[in-house]
Amino acid sequence: MRRLVGCMFLAVLVSLMGLMAMSCTKANAVRDRSGRMDNPIVRADTTSPFVRELAQYIDNTCNRLNGTLIIARHDTILLERASGYLQLFREATGYDTITYNDLARLRKREDNRMTMNSLFDLASVSKQFTAAAIMKLCYEGKIKLTDSLCRFFPNIPYKNVTIKQLLTHTSGIPEYFNFDFKIYDTTFFIDNDQLVQVLEQQRFPRMFVRGTGYKYVNTNYALLAAIVSDVTGDSFEHYVRTNLWEPAGMENTRFFTEIVGISPVDLLQHDPAEKGQEYVIAYPMPCMSKVPVTRGHWRSGALAQYDRLNGILGDKGVYASAEDLIKWTNAFYIEHKILPKEWVDEATRAQNRLSNGSYPKDGYGYGVHLEEKEESGFVVYHGGLWDGYHNVWLYRPSDGLQIVFLSNFYNRAHTGKCDQILQFVDSLYHR
Repeated sequence: MRRLVGCMFLAVLVSLMGLMAMSCTKANAVRDRSGRMDNPIVRADTTSPFVRELAQYIDNTCNRLNGTLIIARHDTILLERASGYLQLFREATGYDTITYNDLARLRKREDNRMTMNSLFDLASVSKQFTAAAIMKLCYEGKIKLTDSLCRFFPNIPYKNVTIKQLLTHTSGIPEYFNFDFKIYDTTFFIDNDQLVQVLEQQRFPRMFVRGTGYKYVNTNYALLAAIVSDVTGDSFEHYVRTNLWEPAGMENTRFFTEIVGISPVDLLQHDPAEKGQEYVIAYPMPCMSKVPVTRGHWRSGALAQYDRLNGILGDKGVYASAEDLIKWTNAFYIEHKILPKEWVDEATRAQNRLSNGSYPKDGYGYGVHLEEKEESGFVVYHGGLWDGYHNVWLYRPSDGLQIVFLSNFYNRAHTGKCDQILQFVDSLYHR
């Protein structure tokens, strides 16, 4: 079993290697009257032996990444990389009839270069925000984990399913990704309200009796987002922003609905769709013109068009920069600015216990996967795959180590890299 690094050892290590550039931090950060740092992120001294060896290792092993990468410990970024392009412009698929030479020119434009401020569709990495919103409402006494779905949506057939079963994927409710698009009104993007209506009308059979099985299903988190809106009387977007992101200092995080827009007024900027059409040609809102928003690409390099299910939030639909995810991890999991420690501890403990008392092989808390390996210890993580995006967010509670891979090119460039990075960092610890 990997030996945990003691606090005193870490203190000495930090002192010797100069991981924290504190003088730079004091020059750039501003304290408010409460003493809170407005900019809680600091950067390590890039000349330290620790950081230089880590950088060399990353540059050798992650050289196929089109996206951004951050490795951090607590509020200190040890290493960050941005490589590639916001859009690949590699072939005409998805770009109408643009010639090869024009694609090359578009790709090389300065405003198409990847930066650390670039926004990515987090896909299922978004689920932890939905879980945090639900837990906050529980903490405030507005709902309970034992509340049933019928309290909020009386006409949905899965009446005895509880909030906790939605959080832990033990509800048995079927996957909405698999529904026929013809059951939706696909004039524009499908949203959570329409999904609830479809579940009420179609009455799809359960996959299993609630609590007797575990199946990772996106419908669970889409319904949780709908519950947040129902309980608060507010939009899911506004509640999450004001109660989670703003306290965490996440200034570069937005919802897909805010980037593209889904109100009737916005319909004018989108192409009309036929009933049952899976994808929609849509364009960012004019106010997003200066925001470095990426587009997803399939393994062939073809542009991934926006899926009509993009309007459904809770299970996905969040766009963020890698640094904002570091801010979130520190605010929520480490500094407990959003919820008390005991609530965060519950979120990062296996909660998907089945009615027979057993736990599935895949440990799941509230919005996060859980795993423990002999080589790297206990980690909290979530991946995200959607519309050409491929992401990984990982946090190791024992030492506050964080790894964020965000990629808008589904070429599996960082598959399996987190374990390798953890082991390499641990080897530097113990030299």
